[in-house]
Amino acid sequence: MGALAAVLFGYDLGIIGAAILFIRRDVPLTAWQQGAVVGAAVFGAMVGALSSGLIADRVGRQWMLCAAGVVFTVGALGAGVASTVPMLVSFRFVLGLAVGIASVLVPVYLAEMAPARDRGVITSLNQYMIIVGTALAAAIGYLLGFTGSWRWMLLLGVFPAVVLVVGMLTVPDTPRSLIRRGYPEQARAVLVSLRGDTALAGREFTDITELERQQHDAGTGARLSAPWVRRLLLLGALLAIFQQLTGIGTMVYVPTILTSFGVSDSSALLFAFLNGLLNIATIAVVVQSKIVDRRGRKPILLAGLTGTSASLLAIGVTVLFLPPHSTALFVIAVVAFVVFTNTFSATWGPVLWVVLAEIFPLAIRGAAMALATLFNWLTALLVSFTFPGLTALAGAGAIYIAYAMANVVLFPIVWWMVPETKQRSLESLEAEFRTSIRHPLVGRTTLPTAADTADTT
Repeated sequence: MGALAAVLFGYDLGIIGAAILFIRRDVPLTAWQQGAVVGAAVFGAMVGALSSGLIADRVGRQWMLCAAGVVFTVGALGAGVASTVPMLVSFRFVLGLAVGIASVLVPVYLAEMAPARDRGVITSLNQYMIIVGTALAAAIGYLLGFTGSWRWMLLLGVFPAVVLVVGMLTVPDTPRSLIRRGYPEQARAVLVSLRGDTALAGREFTDITELERQQHDAGTGARLSAPWVRRLLLLGALLAIFQQLTGIGTMVYVPTILTSFGVSDSSALLFAFLNGLLNIATIAVVVQSKIVDRRGRKPILLAGLTGTSASLLAIGVTVLFLPPHSTALFVIAVVAFVVFTNTFSATWGPVLWVVLAEIFPLAIRGAAMALATLFNWLTALLVSFTFPGLTALAGAGAIYIAYAMANVVLFPIVWWMVPETKQRSLESLEAEFRTSIRHPLVGRTTLPTAADTADTT
């Protein structure tokens, strides 16, 4: 049920790509105002992410996701009935607050509920549900595009938001959050129901409570001032920034870009819809094959940078050198957009959130996720807000080539700084990070797997 917030995340960010084609017919928008309408949600997400982690550490993951549903409802209603640009921007900001909460809490909720052996694939469900929401937005945008009903595109987000509120009232909080907040017996009961094995649940309960005791004895100030914690915070913030530097934030403008090639609005929205379906299939394969848990986190991130840089370079070169409105331009650009979005959906989309949910210590996991997610949304805001204006100044081709070069630069940095964390319990990872000093950021670049240790939690 918690993953439903990720569907709303994808829908409310994705639907604006279709709606903006028709909003500007009713409300004239400059390039920078268009960026403000799109970027308002991203700015709201940044604020929501920053505030949600600390609150979730105090009140629990469950209640924060329930609150996200309420905010999603208010934002969708307000945006759908907005009559002026300031009103639209304001309620898109409110929607962004909910998106920010979801971006922090959904991966944390999934990771803390999952057993170690399947944590990668279960946490990847976050990205899968985001893609489902994005594809749903593309489908609604295409269907309503024939009538230009942009208000209904935004208002339809109310219905799953209400379902999220009701659903989160029926599911438990995570065992780690319950123990952290002083409800050990509830946590034990949740673990038994999740694992289906009393002995296994008991061992996991013991590990979590022992780690919580150690952290309580150390004190919050000591945890935050510890060099190993600061290194993990730096690693998380950098990875969050890198995800947006791949250029994924520019994809919301794809329908607009395609119309600049001479494609009709309906054809551009149809492409977004079909590409959304393909994205669902791609992430479904990733989840079903459990490749994140089998191959590891770092190899997938590196493969992703290879695919995104190549596809963005193809888009940039094509736009720069092929005649406008030509068939070749359209075909090559469409193929490159498909390669880019599906590569991202299979790599950086899910794996970033898997890594972030794994590396931070339990005592500050919510706050640390919020900080990393803040940097993610800050970079996303920069990308989404500046893209229309920069494109008007330098052209889409030059901008996409610049993002391609950024992906190339990121490759050796990611190879050097990211540790491998597959098949390890969150508690054993924390113990390893606490004691390891070999890597300039976090310790070892490759941590022992479950097969190398006796850890089965």
